[in-house]
Amino acid sequence: MLDILKERYFNEYYASGFVETGLTLPESLVDTIKAHYQTIQLGHNDFPKFFANNEHQAYLEGKALGALFSTFPGLAKKMVKSLYDRTYHKAVYAEQAYIADVCAYLLSQGLHKFFKTRYLVVGYDIFLGNDYGRSAAGIHTDLPNFHHFYETENDVTLYIPLINLDDDNGGRITVLPEAKLKIPGNVLLKQLQAHFGHDARFLDENGYIDPEKITAEDLAGFVKSKPYQQLMAHYKNVITLAKKHYSQEFVSYDESKGKVLLWNNKNFHAAELWKNQQDDRAVYIIRLFPIYDCNIKLKNHLHGKLFNNHLIDTETGELQRYDHAVDVSQIPQHYKLSL
Repeated sequence: MLDILKERYFNEYYASGFVETGLTLPESLVDTIKAHYQTIQLGHNDFPKFFANNEHQAYLEGKALGALFSTFPGLAKKMVKSLYDRTYHKAVYAEQAYIADVCAYLLSQGLHKFFKTRYLVVGYDIFLGNDYGRSAAGIHTDLPNFHHFYETENDVTLYIPLINLDDDNGGRITVLPEAKLKIPGNVLLKQLQAHFGHDARFLDENGYIDPEKITAEDLAGFVKSKPYQQLMAHYKNVITLAKKHYSQEFVSYDESKGKVLLWNNKNFHAAELWKNQQDDRAVYIIRLFPIYDCNIKLKNHLHGKLFNNHLIDTETGELQRYDHAVDVSQIPQHYKLSL
């Protein structure tokens, strides 16, 4: 995040895990967002398909269980779905209904002033809801993956509770600061580029890897490659370290309704148990990411919705919206960050 955030904000983020932006959405907008998601049926539209392709192994404690799930991927899917059901009764990815409204308001209030890098792609939004009695999300990291295809160790998460997360309600997010422990993420982009970037079958007219040209069979070959399996083994080891040696060093804050917290979902985090029996925990999240110097095209659609189609210019504070994914090949080279 050193190349993403301005120095004073990077220092705050690095030491505490968060940047307290001091920004709060208008109550009317918060209530509108919450009401919209209450109309959506219960369930998880982002049930992680990539778990069937061995990424679940990064979470496992033993090789025997990993081998079992590799042999029977259907079993892995069932167990992961059960885990999600126990944690969230509603998880909605890429609804994209309020990204423009939220980002436009926050930019009008100076959100862009936190950033050093010139451009940030606004990828997708997430709604997470859980009612009383569900288990809290344990220590984990949202691993970089090829399901959303362009994820890095420096994703920016705008975290906006739609209800107070405090001592009375519970539900606060806790984060292990980057100063304590960090996983590598940009290496996945390097691996994707090395694996697919030299085969014309996977390239577009600009010489960029086009994820739409990569089949499930092609991805299966990538998953079996030695570099990728080594990365999964490393993730598994680091996650074990986080759980066994750093569980007492996670940081949390009270978060009032509509308050905007900035952090990185690739850092280790967990959620506190929800205590309120009358109202559900509800959080709205927007994922942003910087643009790197790599020849990988952004995906256009996720769950049937256009995504990756908003671009923030942090110099002007403008939000640009497209009817297609942001074309990273058109971003001047000197504004791209080195992998």
